[in-house]
Amino acid sequence: MGYKVEFVEPQPRSSAFIVDLIALAAVGPLAAGAQIAGQLSTAIQVNDGELGHYRFFVLDDIEAELWQLSNMARFAPRGGQAGVNLFTPGYDQWLATTTFWVVGGLGDKDARIGCTNIGGAVLPQARVGFFGYRYVISKEDKVNTNATYLPAQGR
Repeated sequence: MGYKVEFVEPQPRSSAFIVDLIALAAVGPLAAGAQIAGQLSTAIQVNDGELGHYRFFVLDDIEAELWQLSNMARFAPRGGQAGVNLFTPGYDQWLATTTFWVVGGLGDKDARIGCTNIGGAVLPQARVGFFGYRYVISKEDKVNTNATYLPAQGR
């Protein structure tokens, strides 16, 4: 079984895809070292029959963590969970290491974003931005002989 891509739509970096985790969690300013648990954001949810292919970045002095599959940590080898911070674009200019996918219509596939204030100051905002692609997909009973397999890290 496979999926056929019917339509592709880019979602560039824009204000529509910037989420303030403090506002989303409805908490006050974030103290130094404080955390916000994974928050579900409607900005990156997709409809049934769609696939979201995103990368993300942060705009404030936080480390953002990604959670999927009923709050299962992503980017988490045995040593702990990797996060994205202000320095990530310095060593990964295309933000390829932040790539994740959201499958529409499967509630446990929605992404949740949490963060930790890694700076020494109280933060009034903890913003995370997203960009990528939205695919409209349809299931196929068998894999097409001309299918291209796309691993999560791209081609």
